[in-house]
Amino acid sequence: MAILSRFSSISLSVFVWGLLGLSIVTFRSTHIAKDEISWDVLGYYLPLPATFIYSDPMLDRTDWIEQINQERKLSSSLYQVSSTPEGKPMYFFLFGTALFYLPFFLIGHGLAFLFGFHTDGFSMPYQYTLALGCVIYTLIGLWYLRKVLLEFYSEKITSLVMVIVVLATNYAHHMTLKNLETVNLLFMCCALLIWHTVEWHKQQRFLNLFFIGLSVTLATLIKPSEILMLLIPICWGIFDRQSLLDKFQLVWKFRFQLFCVMLLCSLLFIPQAWYWYMKTGKPLYDSYKNPGVGLDFLSPHVLETLFSYRKGWLLYTPVMIFALMGFATLFSSNRQLFYGVVLPFIAFFWLVSSWTEWWYGAGFSNRPLLAYYPLLAFPLGSFFQWTIRKHSLMRYVLGLMLLCFLVLNQFQWWQLRNYILDPYRTTKEYYWATFLKTTVTEKDKELLLIDRSFWGEPVFKNREGYRLKRWLNAYFDDQPHGYLSSSDKEEFAFTHRIPYQELTTKDHVWVRVSFKYKTMQNNALVFAMMFDRVEGAYGYKAWDLPITSTWKEVEFFYLTPEVRSIKDELKFDFWKKTPCQLFLDEFQLDIYEQK
Repeated sequence: MAILSRFSSISLSVFVWGLLGLSIVTFRSTHIAKDEISWDVLGYYLPLPATFIYSDPMLDRTDWIEQINQERKLSSSLYQVSSTPEGKPMYFFLFGTALFYLPFFLIGHGLAFLFGFHTDGFSMPYQYTLALGCVIYTLIGLWYLRKVLLEFYSEKITSLVMVIVVLATNYAHHMTLKNLETVNLLFMCCALLIWHTVEWHKQQRFLNLFFIGLSVTLATLIKPSEILMLLIPICWGIFDRQSLLDKFQLVWKFRFQLFCVMLLCSLLFIPQAWYWYMKTGKPLYDSYKNPGVGLDFLSPHVLETLFSYRKGWLLYTPVMIFALMGFATLFSSNRQLFYGVVLPFIAFFWLVSSWTEWWYGAGFSNRPLLAYYPLLAFPLGSFFQWTIRKHSLMRYVLGLMLLCFLVLNQFQWWQLRNYILDPYRTTKEYYWATFLKTTVTEKDKELLLIDRSFWGEPVFKNREGYRLKRWLNAYFDDQPHGYLSSSDKEEFAFTHRIPYQELTTKDHVWVRVSFKYKTMQNNALVFAMMFDRVEGAYGYKAWDLPITSTWKEVEFFYLTPEVRSIKDELKFDFWKKTPCQLFLDEFQLDIYEQK
């Protein structure tokens, strides 16, 4: 009887949290892959084995990770290793995620030692302890989401929002199978930040302000763009001129608290700043070196981010339409809360959609927006609250729509896990060809975007689906030895640039290059193609040209990368690594454009 009495005293939201948490733990523990530490996760994780196993905390060498990657095939290339201005290796990602991995890495290291596994940082114990350990962060984030919602909504609304967020959005995918990625930790940081923001505005306790600073600092160390989370406590409680003045007075009154928190939180940033300084001579350094991607604030991909068949947020997570509609009900019901929610979300959404690779790699729906679901829970709860107060028919309609969205979300997540829904290449035609289907045909796959293979060279197939455009023909009939590049004047020869917008309006083209060449000296000669912009070159591809004193004919094919801007230029040239004379003739460049 005592047990039943205790069980009956558990609130509905706690019961729902426990049930959802049990489902998450069960699913994750039965779906652990042998390569959990791969791709981006490998980059977040690198500082741990480098420091504790390979005695290379500064990442001064890469031989050990190159050997491991060759053996275990964790990534098609080591893009997770950046470089200093002098070309020396350094970590690509910041240390924040590794800090969260640390306790589970140490547990895995101990288990590997005790049970005779390879203590290389990548054997089974490390994979399991990291995957299962990060479930703890998922549960903490969900628990604080519950606490925050209960400050403003009933047990029923809170429980409903939790169920919808977990089961009817892309939360399930990225908090279970992909819980080693940053969005899991950022969701938790956001939920903690909101909770302590609410509490500090009630009582102005130092501990709450400290956790506000800690949450923002850790989120920024995970992903620098998350500095925008600072807008949440800044905008909280501001809704008119008087509330703005009151906020200034409140901050000024507790300025000593704020100074102490800033000082303490800056200590967390010291290891990262020290590392940058030791590697580059600068305490702040951008290690994200990839000219092919970046922020274009003046041309955000708003429509693509919301509705694209490739990764549109509202297409694959349609239930969040209710969250957007909820901004209107929140404005009318709680103006004081509204601006503290909508302004940070608008700023973050603009940032997310301004990233040139707006689909954010593999994943389900829009991955980075998940970090701000604790914020979107407010308008979602407000919309449910408003609807429940209306006529019973509206409640039934809402319930039916929620059920349909939940089932659709779970089914499409199943399609993704079974390689029916493609995480990179889905088009409108492919989406509808496979909609609600449990199998996919080879004919269906022809509707996907071009396959830019991560492993090996892409192969030009299906030529009948392309139209040939003769672009450049260079025959040097008036020169007996063809085009001549002398050895003492230039390192790069026969350089050409073509803006992408002149080549095509499609998402890619194949470029075919053929020419005859010869050279009279021993040399290192390379033909290179790439895309070029102010920040640098990307999509670089080079072919070594063997030494030959007689005319030799060669042919190369080049698939254009995901072009950052249609103004970026296709560039090609001959790179003479050592001085030499280059003789060139019958140079031909053809463009193959999709019909």
